[in-house]
Amino acid sequence: MSIGAQRVMTLRTKKSKRTSGVDNPNTSRQTQRIPMPHNSVFVLGPETNMQWLHGVRADKRPIQQKSEEERSFGGERISLTFRQIGTFTDRNNRKIWGQGARKKTKSTAGWVRAGDSAEMEAMVIAFGKENHQSEFDWQAEYGKGFDVINLITSKKSKLVLCRDKVANLRVQLSLLEKKISYDIEEKSEEPEKSDERRNPRHWSRAWSHGLSNIEKPIFKDTDEEASETEGDLAILFYLERSYPYETSRELGPEDVNRSSTQKLSRAAQSNELLFAWQNLPSQSRDSRSRSSASPDRPTSSHGMGIADMEKDLTMWEGYAKESERFITGDDWTLIDCAFWPVLNEIVHHWTGFKVQRYPELSAYHERVLNRESVQKLLEEEE
Repeated sequence: MSIGAQRVMTLRTKKSKRTSGVDNPNTSRQTQRIPMPHNSVFVLGPETNMQWLHGVRADKRPIQQKSEEERSFGGERISLTFRQIGTFTDRNNRKIWGQGARKKTKSTAGWVRAGDSAEMEAMVIAFGKENHQSEFDWQAEYGKGFDVINLITSKKSKLVLCRDKVANLRVQLSLLEKKISYDIEEKSEEPEKSDERRNPRHWSRAWSHGLSNIEKPIFKDTDEEASETEGDLAILFYLERSYPYETSRELGPEDVNRSSTQKLSRAAQSNELLFAWQNLPSQSRDSRSRSSASPDRPTSSHGMGIADMEKDLTMWEGYAKESERFITGDDWTLIDCAFWPVLNEIVHHWTGFKVQRYPELSAYHERVLNRESVQKLLEEEE
């Protein structure tokens, strides 16, 4: 709809694949110019849109050369465009469904793939083809759907890192695997810890539950509630609930319960392994270890040592043996994000880790080490 001064709608046929690049006067592109006076409407049907480009170009002619209709309303114009929308998101832009999405109905809506640069690029390429090819195959380019909604994500999540490299790696690995864009935010100065938090017995009790530690990363989401989550595993479970992996979305109720129980159990076990690693005698660890015990890490009064490490690693060796690719099966899960950073520390900094003794864990470690997300994070650390 055009309101105000008259403008000209210009239509031009798109290039044909058969004639693109061919200099032949018989295959020249056609042009039509349609005046759009005040209060006029131009209706563009799907067939015309497929064959023709359209637009209103800026009129840079001197005012003396313009008609009375073109000079009316002080030469100003308002354009209103009405489109039939076939793709929808929920109020928080978390779920997406419809004609242009992967899932076509609200009941089966998928999750928006925030920051998925590969899918954004594929969608932009499809847009370009549609705008320039008269033989555009809609089903081939758009049929499978896209679950991204912004070509440029204007608002990113924030991640506040801590001094615990394992905790940081757990969270960053999960964010990259879920293709969630984020910025690193500087950590504000903390007030002095209370006497209770300085008490090693307090640290040991908190850590023994396997779900938190004293030095915590903080994740600040972009949702409507501006959710803020503290602690590496707490963040991993928040991300799993808010941005589940594709395989998790397709599980039935019974499988969901079974999977949740396994995630809780093995996440706690990954922290027990980390706890054992933190409490190894310093002479058993490489001096370059990035995860040595510190006043911000809980210490144990129970004399945990090498025997505990070996027992835990033997258990994880069994898990790896039962699985094909990752620690719980063929698919990457929250447990890989929780466990692999701990294993990586041990592989690189414990003199007692031998390939001959832990062949399955060694193979698993190498497979994950070659993942794009891991390579990116390790490069950033260097």
